[in-house]
Amino acid sequence: MQTIRELQRALELAHYARRHRGTLHVIAVAEPLPLADFLLDLELLDAYGLRGLVVARGPGADQYARMAATWQRRAGIVVVDADTDVQAMVAAARPLLDRGQTPLLLLPGRGSAGRPGDVERLAGELALSLRARRLLMLAPASLEGSASRPHLTREEARTAALETTDEGSRWLRFGVQLVDRGLPGLVLLPGETGCIFEELFTHHGAGTLIGDPVAEGVRPAGLADVDDVRLLLRGEMSRGVVRPVSDEDLQRTIGDHVVYTIDGVVVGTARLAPWGDAAELARFATLPRYRGRGRARVICQDLIERARARGFKRLFALSIDERMWRFFESMGFIATERAMLPAAWQAGYDFSRPSRAFSRALTP
Repeated sequence: MQTIRELQRALELAHYARRHRGTLHVIAVAEPLPLADFLLDLELLDAYGLRGLVVARGPGADQYARMAATWQRRAGIVVVDADTDVQAMVAAARPLLDRGQTPLLLLPGRGSAGRPGDVERLAGELALSLRARRLLMLAPASLEGSASRPHLTREEARTAALETTDEGSRWLRFGVQLVDRGLPGLVLLPGETGCIFEELFTHHGAGTLIGDPVAEGVRPAGLADVDDVRLLLRGEMSRGVVRPVSDEDLQRTIGDHVVYTIDGVVVGTARLAPWGDAAELARFATLPRYRGRGRARVICQDLIERARARGFKRLFALSIDERMWRFFESMGFIATERAMLPAAWQAGYDFSRPSRAFSRALTP
């Protein structure tokens, strides 16, 4: 069993590494975080083909330089004399990035603890100039309770800046300013060992993303989406909310699914499963970062319209999750007995599951 979990984890890692391959992430390591704590995170970026640029501060520049000499042998990380002239830094960093190395830019002196300082501001300018995909801000006290707010649009961040502490407000305003200037996204991370890895290589992420989606919507799923849908469903299966789905079954039924994409990335899914003249809405799943924004409603309404266009007379859905009970009722479904659902469906269902059923008639 442990081997299976390790293989599943390896698949998740490979999937997200493939998604990010070739992209540039600028990383700001705020004082007093020890740079050595993020050695393994940085080596993983290099090992999986992500380009990174790190901006950090002394004191301890000599110590950092000795570390970087070791990193250069193992992960291609080098030290560049830091300068507040952004264009000079870009000119120095670009050839290193082109060679697959990870520049480490060190700024002398100390900044103001607990708020964006020279390191973060220089990192922001470099991210804009180099057209980085993300700016990762390792700031341990940046936002209290950020795990409960994994994604903020610019307007939400502006509002939150008025509602949070002075320290958190500075970080939020700083992020909004950079996104206003064209940065695709800024992530406030807790500044703990492994946070870069969690943010880039896992399903749930690690920090608070500030940024606006450019394009989003629902489309039919295809074979190319199997890996994304599998990862979306795995979390729900582990919670028992979605019944187990084998890889073979998922590939066979992928054409029954739709996916919700944001800037080309699959963040949600659900399935319309045919049962005679009725169809089941099932396998709802959304990435944790993108929940609570009404996207499940958009997916559900899309499936309702697809079912109507295909001539189904009735829709039904089941769940053991009380939140989904309220969700289906809000979409016009009414509670029904499971014994009233299609006989073919009943033949393959585990009635020991504590699920509730909901149905909705469809008009042409």
